[in-house]
Amino acid sequence: MNRKKENTLLFLILFSGFIIRLVYLYFFKDTAFFNPYLMDKHDQKTFILWAETILKHPFYVDGKVFYMAPFYPYLLSLFYLLSSGNILIILIFQAVIDTGTCYLLYLIGKKLFGEKVGLISSFLGCFYKTFIVYSISILSDGIILFLYTLFFFLLIWSLEKPTFKRWIITGIILGFCALSKPTIGIYLPFLFFGLFYLKDKKLLPLNLSHQKQALITFFLIIFVSGITILPVTIRNFIVEHKFVPICFNGPINWAIGNSSDSIGLFYYPKGEVLSVFSLPFWKLFLTKLYLFFTSYEWPQNMNVYLVEKVIPFLKLAFIKFGFVVPVGVFAFFILFKNFKKYYFLITFTFFNVLWVVLFFITDRYRLPAVSCFIVLCSYFFIWVYEKIFREKKLFLPFLTCFFILIFAYFFDITPGPLIPDESKKIFALLSVKNIQNDLKNGNIKKAKKESKKYNEILPDDPKSSYLLACVYYELKDIDKCFYYLEKTLEISPDYEPARKFLNDILK
Repeated sequence: MNRKKENTLLFLILFSGFIIRLVYLYFFKDTAFFNPYLMDKHDQKTFILWAETILKHPFYVDGKVFYMAPFYPYLLSLFYLLSSGNILIILIFQAVIDTGTCYLLYLIGKKLFGEKVGLISSFLGCFYKTFIVYSISILSDGIILFLYTLFFFLLIWSLEKPTFKRWIITGIILGFCALSKPTIGIYLPFLFFGLFYLKDKKLLPLNLSHQKQALITFFLIIFVSGITILPVTIRNFIVEHKFVPICFNGPINWAIGNSSDSIGLFYYPKGEVLSVFSLPFWKLFLTKLYLFFTSYEWPQNMNVYLVEKVIPFLKLAFIKFGFVVPVGVFAFFILFKNFKKYYFLITFTFFNVLWVVLFFITDRYRLPAVSCFIVLCSYFFIWVYEKIFREKKLFLPFLTCFFILIFAYFFDITPGPLIPDESKKIFALLSVKNIQNDLKNGNIKKAKKESKKYNEILPDDPKSSYLLACVYYELKDIDKCFYYLEKTLEISPDYEPARKFLNDILK
């Protein structure tokens, strides 16, 4: 493939990815998930209020040590400032960043395996459903995904042509990664070992032994990332006189995933924290490892299946966890034949699975690992092609595909309904708040869309029919208002607001 054709194809892929995000956002803005200010007990509201506080007091903020990693709230405050607080524009900024992640997947795939793998990686990223859901929301996960992917790209970019400038940039982004999700620190031992392990690789433009180059490179990265983190550490110490490098929710998240009554998912436990030297800890670890690889998108803050039901357009984002990961897992093991060459991809993939399993499983935590598996999955397609059409070998690729199908089938798990009752309950509460808020502020068209979707998804909820009646009353459509009031009373004869409203209309 010539360069012009490759660039044209890449542009079309990325442009399609960006457009699908914008169209999704167009529908998303008229749903109960759009307004973060009404999302009580959700991270969306926490983040937007945090960003507003940062704009008022950039250094002291709320005068307390940061509970969660602060990179995203500060970035969000910048977006807030640039958009004058317009949530729609903020989410457009995030759509651009998420498309940037897809471009990084192209660069990583190309550098490691060639342009075809890069293009396939970009395509899979552009149409990966869960990437879109979490990037087009006031949540940090799309930014974490971008930064983790950017760090890995910069790592292999720096190894390709080592200079002090490149390693410094890599260190800065490592610091940003830590400020967005401190679990990146778990990768440092892998990074340290890898720099020493690649003995035939020149790491610095200096005439020194490999061991000295590896040591200097590692401590340069750590020093630069430490300097990047330092302002947050100093700020935490000044406001509360406590040494907290970034934030203090790490032990809380550890307890959620590693207590005696933990279920491996987001659930606040009451039991004691398990010791890492105990058998129950490792039994739970294996349970979480199994949950990690299941195709079901474990919800927290957002339920992907519910969002897709609210916005059917999302079905066009047809790439899913249950497709990418089983293929990527087997590609991961195929690379062990060239372990030294692909050491950093192998270890970075392993790390992104490990940190999630060490804490607890949720679909949004899995996203950085998915980006690794996307590159691996893309490599597998080319590997199969070359085995069959160039090397004329059929047995190995067909046998591998057979085991991939078995793996995918074994981990194709849906624990009960796709949309559990808890998710429906949350959706109902958000719908009621948004519809009432929009009716109050005269946004009748938006209230109509929200109430119709609420009634479509939860037709047996009397509030969904009642609020639809209220909307039609505001639209002067008394016949439909009357119909939905009667329907409300059919569902719940004792629903007093509907009975009173109906009597008022009759009078």
